[in-house]
Amino acid sequence: MTLRGWLANGPAASALLHPKLRLSLLRSAGAKIGRARIMHGTTIGGDISGLTIGDGTFLNTGCSLHPTGGITIGNNVSFGPRVVIMTGTHDIGPGAKRASDPTRFQPVTIADGSWLGAGVLVNPGVTIGAGCVVAPGAVVTKDCEPNGLYAGVPAIRKRDLEP
Repeated sequence: MTLRGWLANGPAASALLHPKLRLSLLRSAGAKIGRARIMHGTTIGGDISGLTIGDGTFLNTGCSLHPTGGITIGNNVSFGPRVVIMTGTHDIGPGAKRASDPTRFQPVTIADGSWLGAGVLVNPGVTIGAGCVVAPGAVVTKDCEPNGLYAGVPAIRKRDLEP
């Protein structure tokens, strides 16, 4: 594990650390973070320098971010507990090894004002538009258009929301 990885997933993930100190550690590890609040237990795998988080954003406990392909989280975004954002995937390989090499990375963007409920999983290459709500437990496999309520596995638009 690199020093950056240790900072992000060791001291910065601790419940004993004040949230402002957590932000300082994550920034020193290479993340670009505005005036956000990140609760304890959040883990960051891969290249932390691919992580950008805007002002007023809140990440609840136990989130898991994998920013090697790039994760951009806008302003005033809220994450429930245990949200997972993946940027890496594999093509399906032969029977001897289905997860083929190399890993393919695609960026994830979560636009301003969105809210991801507890246990949401966001797959690589997805953009969640501004003002979206993603219901707890949803698996986001495709882009979400702005101001919509998305739910299910895979997540689909259930209704429009007022801008």
